[in-house]
Amino acid sequence: MQKFFPDNLDKKILKALCNNSNMSLSELRKKTGILSESALSRRIKKMKDTGIIQGQRLILNYERLGYEFQIIAFVKAQYGPGYVDIVAEKIRKIKGVTSLTFLLGDIDFVVSIICKSKDEYALILEQLTNIEEIERSDSRTVLKNFKENSAGFLDE
Repeated sequence: MQKFFPDNLDKKILKALCNNSNMSLSELRKKTGILSESALSRRIKKMKDTGIIQGQRLILNYERLGYEFQIIAFVKAQYGPGYVDIVAEKIRKIKGVTSLTFLLGDIDFVVSIICKSKDEYALILEQLTNIEEIERSDSRTVLKNFKENSAGFLDE
């Protein structure tokens, strides 16, 4: 895949699409100041072809779907051959896991979890602690998210 370094216009396009990926070319043209929809189309195609844009995702409102609890768990695993993939595969299978990130340092994984009740929360934490390769875990309940936007780095 060829290297591509987005210019300021490309960054405007990315920021607008991160805020609303269903935006029409006409709306996007107005937001970015690019005069031609065909030029806009070419820029988007180039960013897709080079792997900068890899698809579209829905942003779900978990609370409106009945998921009252959001948990962030910090997991320390037992070091050993292939432990990262083994532990990651086991954690990914737990219902309610929405994000799983491997880290370097004292903590091995950060796990984002959603659930509907305290009972479901307890069940998920039990499943997590029952993974034999996990040494320990520490979890926090999220009270409020202040920012959830993949375009934040484009504000430079």
